[in-house]
Amino acid sequence: MNLFARKSDVLIAVDISSAAVKLVELGKVRGGFELKSMAIVPLPRDVIVENEIIDSMTVTQALIDAVRIASPSSRNVAFAVSGNALIIKTVNMPPMSELDLEAAIEFEADQHIPYDMEDVYLDFQILGMTEDGSEMEVVLVACKRDVIEAYQQVIQEAGLTVKCVDCAVFALENGAEILLDKVMPDSVADPDEEAASSKVYALANIGANFTNINIMHGGQMAFARDQFFGGNQLTQEIQEAHGISFQAAEQMKLDNFAGIDANAIENYFTALADELVRTLDFYAVRHADFPVRNLFLSGGGALVPGTAEQISQRLGIDTNVLNPFPEIKASPKKFSADYLEHMGPMMLVPVGLALRGFDK
Repeated sequence: MNLFARKSDVLIAVDISSAAVKLVELGKVRGGFELKSMAIVPLPRDVIVENEIIDSMTVTQALIDAVRIASPSSRNVAFAVSGNALIIKTVNMPPMSELDLEAAIEFEADQHIPYDMEDVYLDFQILGMTEDGSEMEVVLVACKRDVIEAYQQVIQEAGLTVKCVDCAVFALENGAEILLDKVMPDSVADPDEEAASSKVYALANIGANFTNINIMHGGQMAFARDQFFGGNQLTQEIQEAHGISFQAAEQMKLDNFAGIDANAIENYFTALADELVRTLDFYAVRHADFPVRNLFLSGGGALVPGTAEQISQRLGIDTNVLNPFPEIKASPKKFSADYLEHMGPMMLVPVGLALRGFDK
């Protein structure tokens, strides 16, 4: 799904979050895809706050640095938006053609989006028919124009050209698709259409401040939302428990996890599980007959030791961490196996964005 897009043969993915700028370029090769270039440039705290760019010069410089490090072959960019700047609603509408829906969508969105329609970009995706076949389920997506334009500006100032704008939660789905056959269990990636239609799994990309969640049913998106919760909550728990600065707490999280106060870790995992349960409960309101059976984690938050095990235990759902790179060819001269193994879970959204360049 694109909020707006112009087709391009080669797209580099740019994922700008509050914690880092990530860049990925993929190429098409026989049997799949190849990692051509990649870069991750950390951002100082408070440069981006709740998706608002506070210090555009720092973000632009991080983009310039990412391009210098990666040396991508293209300057055409796909980037994603998420969080509180984005509104995702699933609504029921009378059956109609996609052309008719395009004409009706603004009126429908006006009933659900708490902004003036002139101030947002709108998009939609038809999910399918309701269980009784009387209506269509449609996902409405709206993003504030000023947010998109602010991101476009820093990208353009870095010498890049925006060709595609996506939602992080949908790029997450796109990136996970290349893993279905190899990573996901047979009960989920079932080749039998009837069997697959009853399988439900969730994707959760845990970033620094936001978690993108996408629930898939029978190979189609059934529910999506962004939650204001991420790895920074653990950093704040560490900061409070140890009486240290945010920066020192972040470093402790990375370098001395075993030394962290046990209550801080427990509080974080409890809060993370509560946020995920809240999303599953929202999903269950519409889809009580199709409970989520599997949960797949990505993002920097998925790298916190014990996350998959803790969430599986607390939710009673089989939980695993996704890494796209075992399914993407990469030159060992450019990218070490250890580096890709460590960074992979953080890169699922930009990988999904990069794949947009190969959409038919």
